[in-house]
Amino acid sequence: MAEQQGYCVKCKQKQDLKDTERVTMKNGKPALKGVCSVCGTKVNVLLGAGK
Repeated sequence: MAEQQGYCVKCKQKQDLKDTERVTMKNGKPALKGVCSVCGTKVNVLLGAGK
């Protein structure tokens, strides 16, 4: 998958994500799961319905 960015709550800024995976949440909305490339914290990014 292409290089994605997400907000890391530990770094307190947007970081590049590695090992990204597209998932569907319990409510049926799409999301992206990944790991912060700087500190290794798990990061979830909510995607719009059209993405």
